[in-house]
Amino acid sequence: MREGVGKQMFKQYIGGELVEGKGTMLRVMNPANGTDFESFKAATGAQAEEALEAAKKAFSTWSWTPLDERVEWLRKYTKELLSEREYIVDLLSQESGKPYAEACYDFDWGISSLRFFAEEIRRVTGTTFSDNAGRRGNFYHLVDRRPLGVVVGHLAWNYPLGNAALKIGPTIASGCCCVLKPSSQTPLATLYLGEILHRIGLPAGVVNIISGPAGELGDVLNKSRIPKMITLIGSTETGRQVMAQGSSSVKTYSLELGGNAPAILMEDADVDLAADLIVKSQVCNTGQTCIGYNRIYVHEKRYEEFCQKVLDRLKKVTIGAGRDDGEMVMGPMISFRERDRVLDLIADAKARGAKVLCGGDVPAGFEKGAYISPTVVADVNEDMKISREEIFGPVISVRPYTDFEDVLKKANDTEAGLTSYLFGHDARAIARAYEVLEFGELYVNGFSTGPMLPHCGVRESGVGCDASGWGLEEYFSLKRLSMHP
Repeated sequence: MREGVGKQMFKQYIGGELVEGKGTMLRVMNPANGTDFESFKAATGAQAEEALEAAKKAFSTWSWTPLDERVEWLRKYTKELLSEREYIVDLLSQESGKPYAEACYDFDWGISSLRFFAEEIRRVTGTTFSDNAGRRGNFYHLVDRRPLGVVVGHLAWNYPLGNAALKIGPTIASGCCCVLKPSSQTPLATLYLGEILHRIGLPAGVVNIISGPAGELGDVLNKSRIPKMITLIGSTETGRQVMAQGSSSVKTYSLELGGNAPAILMEDADVDLAADLIVKSQVCNTGQTCIGYNRIYVHEKRYEEFCQKVLDRLKKVTIGAGRDDGEMVMGPMISFRERDRVLDLIADAKARGAKVLCGGDVPAGFEKGAYISPTVVADVNEDMKISREEIFGPVISVRPYTDFEDVLKKANDTEAGLTSYLFGHDARAIARAYEVLEFGELYVNGFSTGPMLPHCGVRESGVGCDASGWGLEEYFSLKRLSMHP
């Protein structure tokens, strides 16, 4: 068990071995202070090919491994992860800038997902039935689920450990094999997972983890004819690119892409509850989450009240990182580029007539990091970039509304379709929103999540889903036997 983050040789995990990358040296920046704190040799396109071949070879035997044995490997892996929790959390905190509590959340989310898939796999079964038009026993039909094959997983930088578990869990449980590519902005904690898998002796090639230039590795992984499924957590633009590159062969896709979540506060909404949840969401992980409250519509009679309650709650936010103290500690953006992108959205809104009620700047004393002050932008309209684009930052963008049907239309006026929110207690209005809003998820008067729930987008926000039994089913294909005895 490691005592803390120190000099560590981060290697690629290919075919059951820890190997040095053969590419250029990549430096990883701590966005809290803008300094490079670690470096490693990147994987090359040739090593991506090696990882795919290793997964293909492993699948020929791993897919026949008994379920109990696969579940035991998941449990071994989970146990070993827990033994190194503090080291991994500190490592993640440094490469991502996450405060300690948020890095812990990422780690713990991964653990809960691994435990879920170790249990849920026992509920994946086949079925048998007879002909509809025939006498019972005349013809039997059996439909079984078989492991799909090699899976390629592209992971996002905002929750590296949680995202990795959403791929490693169903891969091992189902009998598939995978090649994972973490983001080059937060590769270290995920590469270290390879060291843990190597340590427990997971059969070679079942899981492979490589990191390097996204363009070079992604091109090889997506265009290869080896993968049967490509799964991605990332932007809609990246999702389109992955599908275009993957057309070299017939594949399935599981894509969790960008969002532009609307939140509607009705006249009878619990404004205190809404302010609590919205502030927490936009401060947590510095608002860098696909389910963030991107467009907030507040009934005109509650508008000023809501804005003031949000401002009051933001006063409790402490800017910091790592193990800094505070009731609500908010870390930096992932990079200076991302910080400047969000500042540009705020500036555009202000230039078009919106009011910046607080924030909208770099906090004093934190100029060396990729920090931005928590921000409230009021009187936003639908033509501003802050409404058309996913904010992905610590910004609360709010505007008043009067007519419920009109606000439902505005909420749907986006290509995205991941998450939506509603605060109110009118049963008819809730039912109307559920039927009309074109989003894969609708939260009403609260927020709840867990590995048992599917995270599913529609329209330009994705294909398929992560987590849950529905997500696990994507790692299987169907096979049918029809028999006349």
